[in-house]
Order: sequence, then C-alpha cells, then structure tokens
Amino acid sequence: MSVLPHQTPVRPLRWPGLALARHPDLAFWLSFALLNGLLFLPLYLFNRETSSFLPVQRAAGQPLSAIARELLLWRENQDIFRLSLELTLLAALWVNVRWLWLGRRPRVFRALVTVVYVLALSYTIYESIFLSLYQTEPVFYAQYRQTVEGVQYVVQHLSWPWTVYAGGAVVVVALTAVVLRLTQRLIGGTPPQRLSRRTRLASLALAMWAATALVIGAPLASPQAAVSSLAFKLQQNVAASLALRDRIAVFDSRAPQLAYDYSQYDLQRKPDVYLIFIESYGSVLYKRPDWRKSYEALLGQLEQELAGGGWRVASALSESPTWGGGSWMAYTSALFGLRIDSHPEYLFLLDEYQDVAYPGLGRYLQSQGYYSLFVSSISKQLGESDLQKYVNFYGADDWLTFGRLGYQGPRYGWGPAPPDQFVLWQVEQQVVATLDQPKFIFTLTQNSHYPWVPQPELADDWRTLNQPAEDPSAPLPDQIPAQAKRRNYMNAVTYQLRFLTDFILKNGRDNAVYVLIGDHQPQQVSRRADGFETPIHVISRDAGMVQSLQDYGFVDGLAVADMTPAMRHEGLYSLLVRTLLANYGQEGASLPPYLPNGIVLDVPDVEGE
Repeated sequence: MSVLPHQTPVRPLRWPGLALARHPDLAFWLSFALLNGLLFLPLYLFNRETSSFLPVQRAAGQPLSAIARELLLWRENQDIFRLSLELTLLAALWVNVRWLWLGRRPRVFRALVTVVYVLALSYTIYESIFLSLYQTEPVFYAQYRQTVEGVQYVVQHLSWPWTVYAGGAVVVVALTAVVLRLTQRLIGGTPPQRLSRRTRLASLALAMWAATALVIGAPLASPQAAVSSLAFKLQQNVAASLALRDRIAVFDSRAPQLAYDYSQYDLQRKPDVYLIFIESYGSVLYKRPDWRKSYEALLGQLEQELAGGGWRVASALSESPTWGGGSWMAYTSALFGLRIDSHPEYLFLLDEYQDVAYPGLGRYLQSQGYYSLFVSSISKQLGESDLQKYVNFYGADDWLTFGRLGYQGPRYGWGPAPPDQFVLWQVEQQVVATLDQPKFIFTLTQNSHYPWVPQPELADDWRTLNQPAEDPSAPLPDQIPAQAKRRNYMNAVTYQLRFLTDFILKNGRDNAVYVLIGDHQPQQVSRRADGFETPIHVISRDAGMVQSLQDYGFVDGLAVADMTPAMRHEGLYSLLVRTLLANYGQEGASLPPYLPNGIVLDVPDVEGE
C-alpha cells in the first residue's frame, strides 16, 4: 500500500472477506454512512414502535412533491436516513480541498472532525432521552440538575446487579472505539487523491443539499428536519436556557400573594379533603382502542359501585405541565396554582419559600382549621433537614414517610414502596382517625410508576399485606416487550382505581371530598401526540357540590367523551377553593376568581368571577 511521506500507514479496516483499503470509494462512503446514521439512531431506537425504518411510506394519492419534501426537508418519521450538516460539510472539505492533505494538517483535521462528531453524538443521545421519555425540548438550564439528581437516585435506589453497570461500561467503550475507528477511516484512512471523481462530485452534491437547507431557513435544530445541525441545536438550546434563567430571575413574590389572598373567604362547613395524585394516570387510556374499551368498562363498573354507596362523581381532563415524569412539578403546580414546567423553577421556589410562606392550598385550608397531612411512601429516607425543607415549602402540619408506616412486607416498583392500598389505610388508621378536626390529606401513589411490574395484589384485608417477605424481583425495563409493557400499565391503572374505590366505599365519611388526578402521561406507552392531559375525578356524597363542577367543564360520572382538557393542573387550587366556598361557605357571599391558567412566575392571570 502506497503512503504519502507525511502520512502514517493505517491498517485496513477488514470486514468478512473484504479489505476496504483496496476499495477507497467504498471505504469512504461506508464510514460516512455509518457515522452519519449513528447520529440519528438513538432517536429512532427510542421511537421504533411508532416509526418505520424507511424514511417515507407513500400513502395512496400522495403527490410526488410531498414525498420529495419529506425526503429532502422535513418528515415526522424518526428514521436514520437524514443528513448531518457538520459531518457532510467536513467530509466534503476533506475530499475536495487539497490544502488539507499537506503536512500535519490531516491529523489536525481528523482531530477536529472527531471532536465535532463526539459532541454531536453525545448531544443526540441527550436530546433523544428528553424528547422521547419526557416529550420536552432539550434545555441545558432546565435539565442539568434534574439529570444529575436522577442518575444519583437510580444508582442509589434501584437494585440493579453490577452486571448492568459493567455492561453499560462495555457498550460505552465499544461505541467509543467504533467512532474513533470510523473517523480515522473517513479522514486520513484513504488518501483523498485515491478517491474517484464520482465520490468528489457526490460529496459536493450532498454538501450543496445541506447548504441549501441552511440558506432557505429549514429548521435544522428540529428532530424532524431531513438536514440536522449540531450548531443550530446548541444555539437554540442556549437561547432557551438563557430565557428560562431570565424568566426565573424576574419572579415577583407579590404575584401569588395578590392572586391567592383568600383571607376574607371563610368556610362555614369543612369537609375532609383528600387530594390523591395517581402516578402515570394519563388520558392515553382513551386514545388506544383496546385500552379505551377495557378502561371504560372498568370505569362503568366502579361508577356503579360508587353510586350504590351513595357517592357522586364528576370528571374531566386536566392538562399537566409535564409529560412522562417530573411528578413534583405536576402536583406542586396544582397545590400552588402556579405553572411549574421546569426543574430549575421548582428548585428556585423551594429555596425562595423557606422563611416566607407560599399561600398554597394546604395553607389556606390550615387557616380554616384544617390539619394538613402529606404522605410519601417510597422507602428512600430523607434526612431531617431535607424533610423539614419540604415541610416548610408546602406548609404541612405533618409529613408521614416510609419509616413511620410500620411496614415490613415486600416493597414494589419504583422507590421501592409498599402497596398503595396499605399506605392509604395505614395513614387513615394511624393518623387521620385520631384527629378531631377537619383534614387535608395529600399523597402521590407509587405502584403505578413505570415500569409497572411487579404489582401488589388487591387484598380483602389491607393488614394482611404487612407480612415479612423478600421484595419481588423485577425485570429490567428494557427486557420487557412492548406489548407486555402495555398490559402491565393497564394492570397498574386497574389496581389503582380499584383500591381507591374500595377505600372510598369502606372508609369514606359523608362529609369527605376526594380529588383523584393523574400527574402526567405514562412514558414508553404514550407519545407526544397523545397530549399532556390526565383524568381528574371529584368524588363526594354531596350531589350539589359535584354537580356544580359542570360549570367548569366537568361531566357526570367517571368517564369523559371529549378529549379537550377542561382545565389545567395549575387551575386546580383556585377551582377547589372557589367550589368549596360556593357549597360550604357563607350563603350569598362573593367568591374568589377562578384562575384557569393559575399564575406565571411574574404576572397573575386573573379572570372574572
């Protein structure tokens, strides 16, 4: 093999039966195609259940111009047959600019290409995770702390065997080796002068296609773009990060004080209020034919049982501020009447309201003589200072954690945690039943958290669940087939709704109001097109109170027909206060305004009464 004086010989990259060094054009294009396709592979793998491998599936009657537009500019399908602007331009420069072939320049240029490529691949993995699992755009400022804390939690609290981490390390090392080898083969592996004229022209054509997309203003930062650009993605990410930082910086602490000044509004009667967020309870249940049939059949059965016990139900869909995760943002938005859709906003508020009380739902009910009890059942134990920080933030009279539940039985799923059925009954018997004042109870269920296996059994007597036993083994999420995930999710939702119905029927007092609401859509088994809506049910024996919710878009019963959300999570606070006052306040008294959009960080959005 001939080598120019300034070049270091490169051993041929051998494939079975083929020495690519003898075929320079094939070696160049194969290396380019593998490197380029690898940049789009993560997003395809995350969405393979809803994407086709080929870029375009022509529909009957679809014009050729539409197909060309999908191929060359923009398409929804998450395939790998797209083009990286940076890799394409760098490859075309290498092939066509002779100045790069001289002296030490090939090594410098190869190093440049390798650095750019590693950055692009790292970014696309990060982007794919947040676009696919959380349906949110990648924003460094929003996701840095969330990622760091999430990784720490996974390492500390998911009992994965060491082989999982070892396997992950092997994959990273192998991928790094492949990337380095392919960039070495692409840049410098074959002297450019050995490449054919057709390869040079083809590389120029691809570069012109990429440059055209740039010139015409195609959305190169979008994952749907046929030509993708790391530089544009970074620019968009940095701009969004700075905008979020500035949005937090202008927070006006007067806004919640003005919007939620309920000091003049008093309740004459005080029903117990249970606010129960159901983990991963999403409107996607209505949006898959098989799920909808099973789900509506379940709702019909449970509605009959509740009606037989004298309970009335009103239901709607509510738009969550988050998707697939970030439960703390969903329920804090509801409790505070403030839209929180990024982790930095939550952390800012958590620090801001330590010495100053936020006028949230729990504190308003406290001002009316309620005892405010928060429950967290996951077995992760917070330190005293951390727990006190949450108590200060939410204004709880007491915060019941796993260590005080007296649970010795098997723990399930994420966290892990005891059966939700045991938790709710234990809280009722251990704390609620001993109080002689109205109660506000807040909790988030755990057993319907992804990956939804294993699930506890619904017991006739909840006390039998507290039998010492080993925690059930759970398969790794990636080892669960797609159809099994769907079945597991439906089973988890069924468990949640059945045990909550059983609890209400056996324990519910005449003056109790139960608000059951989903925190966000389930990841893995739903997609962005399913929206951010989750079901909300208000259950009470007070038929008048339940019926009054129809003025706000709720419908009678557990099921809804219209998939348009009637409300948003951040509107729940003002809606509950207004509804409670309308039905249990002084007759004829004025009511506070309903804020369907809550407030933003700087300006209250107040609609008329």
